[in-house]
Amino acid sequence: MRLWQVHPVRPGALIQFGISRYGGHTTRLADGTLVRRGDRILHLHLDNRYLAAVSTTGEVNPWALVELARLDLDYLAAEVASGRLGDVRAIRGVTMLSEATRRVGFEVRPLPHNLRAALIRHVLALVLASHHRTGAKDPDRGMPWPGEVWMSTQMLVMRLKSKPAGTAGQPVELESNP
Repeated sequence: MRLWQVHPVRPGALIQFGISRYGGHTTRLADGTLVRRGDRILHLHLDNRYLAAVSTTGEVNPWALVELARLDLDYLAAEVASGRLGDVRAIRGVTMLSEATRRVGFEVRPLPHNLRAALIRHVLALVLASHHRTGAKDPDRGMPWPGEVWMSTQMLVMRLKSKPAGTAGQPVELESNP
């Protein structure tokens, strides 16, 4: 995605990231981390081409996608811990799948009900509909309000410490078994 200058976390990743300066108001994350205007953050995106490729088969196991996201976050945590990404304060994303991100350790904040968030919701609904094999007649109908998801880099790196040795990089089965 050129507009945001994002790169895959690893080859074959579901998650892409970019590095930017935070432009919002100072925010305190659940673990006490303060993110101030100008702090370097990682902004996260899902790889739409990847999602389109796996969604056309109709054989996708959504739990496998959650596991793939966990794997990608572990790789990202290793990059942050190594210092290769420089001083990064937190990771952030905006998504309509915000409730699902809780499963991989994000804190979720609803976006305000304003025109900007409504436009974000509409665009994200169109993107999600484009990944559905039958499309959607009314892509906004039934779609949740988008949320902002955050995780401090300290919490991200702690993911690595909680993993049993040798489990990083284990393959993930994307198709459901009949």
